[in-house]
Amino acid sequence: MKKFLNFLLAFFPYLIVFIGSIYTSNDPDLGWHLKNGEYFLKHHQILRDNPYTSLMPNFHWANVSWGTDIITYIAYHFGGFLGLSLLGALIVTLTFYFFSKAACLSVWDQIFLFSLLLFLESPINAVSFRGQQISLLFLGVLFYLISLYPKSKKILYATIPLFLLWVNLHGEFLLGLVMFLGWMLVYILQKLLSGIEKNTIFETIKNNLVVNKKEIFFLLLIFTMSLLATLINPFGVGIHMDALYHVGSPLLKNIAEYLPFNPLSQPWWNQVVVAVFLGIGLIFLYFREKLSTQIPALFSILLLYILSFSVRRYAWPAYYLILPILKPIPGFLKPDSKKVTNITSFILLAILLVITVAGKLPFENFQKFNWNAYCKDESMLCSPASASYLRDHQLTSNLYTLYGWGGYLIWNYPEIKPVIDGRMHMWRDEKGYSGFEDYYSYEQDKKDIDKTNYNVVYISPEKPLYNQMIRLTQLGKWKLVYKDRVSGIFVRN
Repeated sequence: MKKFLNFLLAFFPYLIVFIGSIYTSNDPDLGWHLKNGEYFLKHHQILRDNPYTSLMPNFHWANVSWGTDIITYIAYHFGGFLGLSLLGALIVTLTFYFFSKAACLSVWDQIFLFSLLLFLESPINAVSFRGQQISLLFLGVLFYLISLYPKSKKILYATIPLFLLWVNLHGEFLLGLVMFLGWMLVYILQKLLSGIEKNTIFETIKNNLVVNKKEIFFLLLIFTMSLLATLINPFGVGIHMDALYHVGSPLLKNIAEYLPFNPLSQPWWNQVVVAVFLGIGLIFLYFREKLSTQIPALFSILLLYILSFSVRRYAWPAYYLILPILKPIPGFLKPDSKKVTNITSFILLAILLVITVAGKLPFENFQKFNWNAYCKDESMLCSPASASYLRDHQLTSNLYTLYGWGGYLIWNYPEIKPVIDGRMHMWRDEKGYSGFEDYYSYEQDKKDIDKTNYNVVYISPEKPLYNQMIRLTQLGKWKLVYKDRVSGIFVRN
């Protein structure tokens, strides 16, 4: 009976995470991910060109998520939107598991920290399954392997197949390599400076280098082999170049996830509160004399968290990685008696489970979710009726479409070729042309759409271009042929 109760205690936190991570999909890129996966399974080859959009047709690109596209299509093909929702929840639960193991969290720690983490990670998890969730999972596996070192030195060999798999599923493998290298360099530096109070820096490093040269060589070899493993992919170094191009690219200034959180917004305040918790956690670690043992991992973790203030995309991995720093906080609240701790844990877990289940009711919403419901999501706001109008009235030539609707149109209306989609924000050809820059200048009404070859404009009322189209309509140059709450179709007279 005691073993069964202990099993329940260990199981319930992950059950809560799984249920709490079930969301309906609202990924605007879902359509083209599905299309790429479908193409591979039908033709047994990876799509390397761009047959989907009117801008930059047949552009050769390195698809950093080609493996995830296949998984996405298979989950959707056999399980529909519900399959994607359950797959996303499973990936998140596994991510919690590995980060929890890396931080050595007890059930008591999980009750408090999992609840906080579910809240902090909800913006990325609410999108449902996508490649970035796989990268977060692999980052958890990486730090779990790191946490087992040096007690089990051979465990780091597992990083080689990990990065081999990672590079073929998602482009954020580069972040994993950087975090791995950062941990390794600080670990080596800590080894080389050990006992510095007894000798000069030069003598200390020289002596420690002799003592630790085998371990240093082993670590550098492991990292080199992990790096080389990432070259084994269908696009070679093209995937690395695509990932590196994201660092500091001016094209990202118009993509929300690469911008900082808006000041005084809820996510911004989340960052501030987490900073306070981090400070408290570091104080606990210092006074318990555990700070020095965490230094190699802490360096990479804190650096990533600081970067998340300028690039919100880094916040999601940073929240997972700070678990070891936050761990002492729930420990401070833990009852002295093991029996009282277990009883309190059961009560808190039962309350959390009820709240989590109640928040997901009715479950029929997940079973009945379809593309029409997908379009009604506030982050999407697409319009099946307007897209059908374009198709039925053959308004598909010289068509200008909204960036965020590209994936939806590619999957659901293959007769309509959008001008652009979510793959293209970083594309630039050998002549320096960027389809996204071209598109965006018209969307923001920085260039005159009336002086282009576009004869049909399909746009959201939320964009500056919509107001310009209304003015052009009033001048008699264009005509508004369709309008609903989320879209308008304008045709040149």
